[in-house]
Amino acid sequence: MNDPGMDGEMEETEKINVVPLADLTLVLLIILMVISPMISQSLIRVSTPQVKTGAGAAGPEAKKEEGPLRVDIRENGFLLNGEPFEFVESMLEDLKQRLLTNPERSVLVSADERVVVRQVVQVLDGAKLAGAKSLSLLGLKKKEQEKIK
Repeated sequence: MNDPGMDGEMEETEKINVVPLADLTLVLLIILMVISPMISQSLIRVSTPQVKTGAGAAGPEAKKEEGPLRVDIRENGFLLNGEPFEFVESMLEDLKQRLLTNPERSVLVSADERVVVRQVVQVLDGAKLAGAKSLSLLGLKKKEQEKIK
């Protein structure tokens, strides 16, 4: 609206132009619609573990060798089912040999909190390349963390 001023001149009131805002909103909406299917395709598929109980479960007479393989990543080296390794390559080679005997065995990976993330990723990638069909990350309980320190 125009209001007469002190001098008798008409002043214009400022109006906000919402057209650029609407244009920007539509462009961002289109970008979101194009990118969202790509994001859902690149996600890692995670399946929940299945537990066997009752008659189908393995009894105490089952061999320890047939259980899951546990990889512990420490600051000073690696452990594969309690067996120490200084280098990741030698540990992964032994892991590969054990997976050749039974490729259905799962691999459980746990890491010390002082370990670099790069080492964990290297072990996970190496285990997958060695033929592991099931990989799991283990978290340590507070008591176990205190024992490590």
